[in-house]
Amino acid sequence: MNHTPHPDHTPTPRPVRFMGLYDWMQSFVIVFLPIILLLTFVGHTMAVRQESMSPTLHDGDQMIVRSIFYTPRRGDVVIFSKRDFRDGEALVKRIIALEGDVIDINGTTGVVYVNGEPLTEPFTSGPTFHMGNIDYPFLVPAGHVFVLGDNRNNSQDSRHRSIGPVDEREIIGQVVAVIMPINRAGLIIG
Repeated sequence: MNHTPHPDHTPTPRPVRFMGLYDWMQSFVIVFLPIILLLTFVGHTMAVRQESMSPTLHDGDQMIVRSIFYTPRRGDVVIFSKRDFRDGEALVKRIIALEGDVIDINGTTGVVYVNGEPLTEPFTSGPTFHMGNIDYPFLVPAGHVFVLGDNRNNSQDSRHRSIGPVDEREIIGQVVAVIMPINRAGLIIG
């Protein structure tokens, strides 16, 4: 018995010349649209313009910054802006302590203490010998965080009265990843 397909059941093939474009567009929507939406509504990209976070971040690194639904935590790398410091220039530093915490630094050994406990800081460029110009022990006021650069001996941060503790409302967001240059791309772990 010879069956010929009914004309209503024969699928219409797509032209071959548009198959590649269609697949490319579909891939773009599936992969890049969520990233674009995420960056637009949840975070954004910024560039590092300082060496105070070396070796974690370098001058010129492009970062993804999460701006909403963020609550400060110890170890997070954040972007913040102080209106009265360098015309509100955005700075990037690591949160070392939260409100109510007590900071102390032993300038001889270079060890940072939070609430009497020494910090384990594998991300720093070396011991913390630079004390700044604040008095220790330092109590972090309510609604503020204490930040330090990972390049501890070459960073202007909460150890300096010109910056001091950072009001949580001055935090722009948390640095979650480096995206450029490609050879440095990766997540920033707190």
